[in-house]
Parts: sequence; structure tokens; C-alpha cells
Amino acid sequence: MSFHDQEAFLKSIHPFECLNTEQLHKAISAINIAYYKKDTQLISPKEPATFLYMIIKGEVGEYQDNELIKVYHHQNCFDADSLIYEKTNSTFKVHEELICFEMKRESFMSLLESNESFKAFFINDLATRIQSAKQKEYTTQLSGFMIARVRDSYIHKPCIVDATCPVIEALKMMEETGSNCIIVHNTITQNFGIVTDSIVRHHIIFGDYDKFSPIEPLALTPIITIEEDDFLFNALLLLTKNSIKRIVVTHKGFIVGILEQIDLLSYFANHTYLVAVQIRKAKTIEELKRASLDFINIIKKLHLKGTKVEYISQLISELNEKIYEKLYAMIVPKELAKKACLIVMGSEGRKEQMLKTDQDNALILANEEDVFVYAPYMQRYTEILIDFGFPRCEGNIMVSNPYWCKPLSAYQKEISRWMDNPQKDDYMHLAIFIDSIAVAGDATLLQTLKEQIFNHENQRDVFMANFAKAALLFPTPISMFMNLIVEKNQIDVKKGGIFPIVQGVRALAMQLQIEKTPTVERIRALKALRVLDENFAEALIEAFDTLLNLRSRERLRMAEMGKEYNNMIQIDVLNQLELDLLKDSFKIVNTFKKFLTHHFKLAFVQ
Repeated sequence: MSFHDQEAFLKSIHPFECLNTEQLHKAISAINIAYYKKDTQLISPKEPATFLYMIIKGEVGEYQDNELIKVYHHQNCFDADSLIYEKTNSTFKVHEELICFEMKRESFMSLLESNESFKAFFINDLATRIQSAKQKEYTTQLSGFMIARVRDSYIHKPCIVDATCPVIEALKMMEETGSNCIIVHNTITQNFGIVTDSIVRHHIIFGDYDKFSPIEPLALTPIITIEEDDFLFNALLLLTKNSIKRIVVTHKGFIVGILEQIDLLSYFANHTYLVAVQIRKAKTIEELKRASLDFINIIKKLHLKGTKVEYISQLISELNEKIYEKLYAMIVPKELAKKACLIVMGSEGRKEQMLKTDQDNALILANEEDVFVYAPYMQRYTEILIDFGFPRCEGNIMVSNPYWCKPLSAYQKEISRWMDNPQKDDYMHLAIFIDSIAVAGDATLLQTLKEQIFNHENQRDVFMANFAKAALLFPTPISMFMNLIVEKNQIDVKKGGIFPIVQGVRALAMQLQIEKTPTVERIRALKALRVLDENFAEALIEAFDTLLNLRSRERLRMAEMGKEYNNMIQIDVLNQLELDLLKDSFKIVNTFKKFLTHHFKLAFVQ
């Protein structure tokens, strides 16, 4: 490369264009060209950088805690931070054969001191990144704390009794309300007092107060209140200042509920805890619906904090399961409920669903049970879930469909037919069923069917090949020259990458009788069995996470605009790093497809 070419190359890398002619020539004289093989480790916490690297050709990945956080390619430079501070928390590994320029630390530091703009980029940019990270944490946690209103927390229903009410009657009312305290109202003076369970124990058990006497003498006055529109932070101040565990919430002066200290603190520590509390305490379908409507806020908060999609999905799935279980208990009589098993299938069963998508559920009845007795309850179950925001399944894979609400023996017969003489939709039905998990009722009913699938004699060669080949159904949207293939500036990431990974991994898990349902857990199990190479397994997990993350972010963007979301992502809203990660993910998908073709001998399947 000529001097002129080197000069043009350096100027193409920001902020080298900030250097004047003399400084640029000094930089050129300080660089040397270098070559590194794939998988070479250039920098690590134990071996901080000694060079600034400027990539001419190839690719380098930056990892923290074995997690890929950034990819560097043509005209990128790294790692100035390591040179400036002589330490790093990252490991830099060559992904593709690397040709690069290297500049020694001494030369780089000299350049920093010779040009303020050049120095400002590296020093101030680092400070900006740190500040940005702090600001992000502040915005998602502390700012939420500062601007949240009392009404945003969980407000317990108040138990209000007249001052003349006997203690024993007041306690019964407190129990019925599900409250931890009693508000005592003197209708003559219009004053209010509060009686907690600890006060009752003190006076009744240790003070020999007559439980049939009026409750008013036990009440503490005056009560401390806060308006529901006030800041939650002010509620915390009142609780701290008065050394109390609960505060009375009012709306325009009228008592509307009780704010417990534990709920207030949990709001900021883990907002999902509040939703779980709401689900557990829900006594009506309407209260359960209100709890389910808050899921979108949880997803947004966790996404902003950079939580991995895998963990968000698992968390939301756990909350969804609580909703399904609670609704099942509300609708189905107890004697009937325990003689059947409610299951969720597909993405819900794999714990990979975040925003509410189509229902995939079924009911397995004990053999002696009458399907027609359960049918009205299941019809109502489906309708209520639709009202909660879980759309009707286009394929009608719901408990309201008699095909998915039948006795164990009927399922056993159907599974045998799926596997012995599969017809049109049978492979799809088997695929979503193998992902199923029990959420309510008798889980042994589902376990019996899972064992039947794993132990079926036809769970071999030709059948498994036909089952696995669905992973090749859709082309990967990347060309032989590694360019993304887009249509109307969009890519369907489900068809292009998510489904091939899910179906291929599902087929391998089924073949090897892996009972886990989440795709990532299945991949890790395949790695442990050495079916997948360790490095490739990790790459497949990263590719899967990238695709899910990009889809989730696009869905959140669509939801905020009030538009319907699907599996498409807009290419023009992605930055260069995201585009590169998308390409890498599709490359991994193609490699996985080749593995499946060889493993299941798909080339011989018609």
C-alpha cells in the first residue's frame, strides 16, 4: 500500500481526519501492517492492548463474560480505551482472517497530546459512553422512582369499619377484604383511625381486650394519608419519617386504598413482583385482566436496561403462566380442574414469547371425564383470554376447539397416527405439542403423552428426517456475497432465521429425548451431549438472541405507534453494527441448515 493509499485510508477512519498534515504523516510513519489468523486472541483482561488496531480486511469480535457485545470490521479501529487506561474488561478475538494496521501505544499517546480534537474524541467519547450508561441506569431505575405516582404501585383494597363495630366482626371483614389493617371511621367526629394486625394481637392476646367490644379504642390516630396522584417518592419519605409500614391512599380526600411499604420498595426493585402480587390477589376476572395489561411496561423497562431477550421472555412467560393458571382456577370448578391438565404450546411452551401473540393451548382430560362437561368452560376460557389481549389462534389451536380438548386416550391415539401415518398438518401439530408445558391441573397427563412421543418406535430415521426438513422450508435472506436480501426494505426474521433454528433444534431435541422446551436450553443440552460443537452452539445461541432481540425491538416500536406487529424488521432503522450482526446471524443459520442436512440426511428425503 502506497503512502498516498495509507493517507487516504487513515483519513477514512474517524477521528484521524482531525489531524493536520504533519500529524497525519507522523501517524503514517508509526503504523505497520499485520496479519492474524482466525480465532487469534488479540487483547484480554490479562493481556491489555499494546497496539491500536485499524482494520483493512477481516473481522474482530469484542466479548465480555463470553458474550459478544460488538463486532469490528473494515475501517474500524480498536482498542483505544485499553491503551489509554492500560486495562480492559474485554477480550478481542479474530472472527475472520485479519489484515490491519498497528500503531504502538507510545505513538498513539503522542498523537493524543498533539491534537485536542483527536484527543477529545477518545477521551470525551469514553466519558460520554460512561455517562450515557449511568444516565440510562438513572433513567430506567432512579428516574422511574422519581416520577412514578402512588397509583402506579399496588394499592390494597381498604377495610373500613364503623367505630362501634365489634373487634371480632372487624377482623372477619379484614379477612374477607384480604387486607392487613382496618380503617376505623367515627361517623360523629368524621375522624379516622387505623388498626393493624399487630395492634390486635397486642390488645386481644396480651391485653385481654374483649373481642366483642367496639374496635375504636384500639385505633391509632390520626392516620397518615397521601393522594394517589402524589409522587411515590413522597410516600417513601412519609413512611420513613413516621417509621410506619403502610400509608392510607386517598382520592380527593376519600380513602381508596392502602399502600404497603413492601409493595412500594418492590416497585423499584422489581416491577414484575407487583404484577405477580396483583395476579395472586386477583379475586375477579377484571382484576386479573388489569394485571395482564401491565406486561408491556415490564418488557419496555427490561429492554431499556439491556436485559437479554432470553431472560425477558422467560420472565413474561412465567407471568403469563400465572395468568393462565389463575383464570383456569376462576373458571373451572375445583373437582373438574384437578382431573384435567391445561397446557400451553409453541412459543409459550418454549418460554420465548414476549408481546401477546396467538393462543396455543389445549386441555388433556383424564380418561373417565366427560368432554361435554368441560366444553362450556373452555369456550369461556378462550373468550376471556381474547379479551385480555391474547389473539385468537388462526389455526384454531385453542382449548375451545374439540380437537384440542379431549381425553388422554384420544390424544394417545392421535399421537400414534401423527407418527405412524402423518398427514397434512400432523408434523406441525407434533412440533407445537412437543414444546408444551403444563400450567394447571394434573401434569402427569402431559408427561404420559411426552413419554409416548419419545419412546415411539417410529421415532427414527425417515420420520425424523421429514420432521426436521421443515427447518429448510424458507430461504435464508442473505446472498452468496453476504448481502442481505430485502423486500420493501424489510426482512422476515422468523422465516429467515428464528424458525429454522427453533425447528432444527426441536428436531434434534426430540430425537435425543431432551425434555427441556426453551430453544437455548435445548442447544446447551445438545452441546453437553456433543451433538453440537461447543463454539458453534454458543454462536447459534448468539444468533438466536440477536434475531429475537431485533424482532422484539421492532415489535415494541410498532406497538408504541399503535400499529400491528409481526415478524418483519425495518432495515433502515438498524445501525451498522446491527446490520453486521444480522448478517452474521444469517450466516450461522445457513451453517446450521447444512448441519441438519447432513445429520438427518435430508438430501435423500423427497
